[in-house]
Amino acid sequence: VNPGNPTGVSLPREFLEEITQLTKEYGVWLVMDNTYEHFDVEEKNKLSNTNDNSTPDFPCFDEEHVINIFSFSKGYAMAGFRVGYVALSSKTSNDNVEGRGTRAYEQMLKVQDTIAICTSRISQMAALGALRAGREWVHEQVRTLDTGRKAILGAMSSLEDVIGGNGAMYVMGKLPEGVNDQEFASSLVEHYGVAVIPGSFCGLSGWIRVCYSNLPPEDCKIAAARLEKGILELTAK
Repeated sequence: VNPGNPTGVSLPREFLEEITQLTKEYGVWLVMDNTYEHFDVEEKNKLSNTNDNSTPDFPCFDEEHVINIFSFSKGYAMAGFRVGYVALSSKTSNDNVEGRGTRAYEQMLKVQDTIAICTSRISQMAALGALRAGREWVHEQVRTLDTGRKAILGAMSSLEDVIGGNGAMYVMGKLPEGVNDQEFASSLVEHYGVAVIPGSFCGLSGWIRVCYSNLPPEDCKIAAARLEKGILELTAK
């Protein structure tokens, strides 16, 4: 997943290219989940320095062994509509034989036809409207998150280790040794009025995951102040 959930880390394009080449050499599939493609805060994956909206902002690898997954859920705020798509290579061999990407797509169609067939019509129409609105609308909404992102990063700066904040909409912080992340999260809710996800729920005990996209910027700054106070007081005990 890139940018990542729960880490909030955006892997640079050069690293993704290395992974693509390595998996190609060993003949294994590479599934890239690009759900958070629009939330590449530091533009580590940007393909062009131009502001031309016709230029893609995110790499979609045209290799036979790569399956690129995209979604309308985050960038277009359509999580409940359950709409997304996959992009695969249509490359053929030198003797014009169908490539792995095309064959994989054909197998996907078989599975889709026996399970969902298609998403609801209203979801399809909403997705079409989102595409017509264009990426610039999405970029405008993403830019509104920057105030909250900076506030949350500042609130967590006293922790020993903080990762994320450069991709998706999450930041993870490491709690002091011996602090139970679930108890810590419960105390934040009960005594400070701010909610976080215990890292143990994400496979990383002793950490917390904070999301900065759920509130308007000014409210996020209030939440960040509560979070900072909670971290300082609870970790001092």
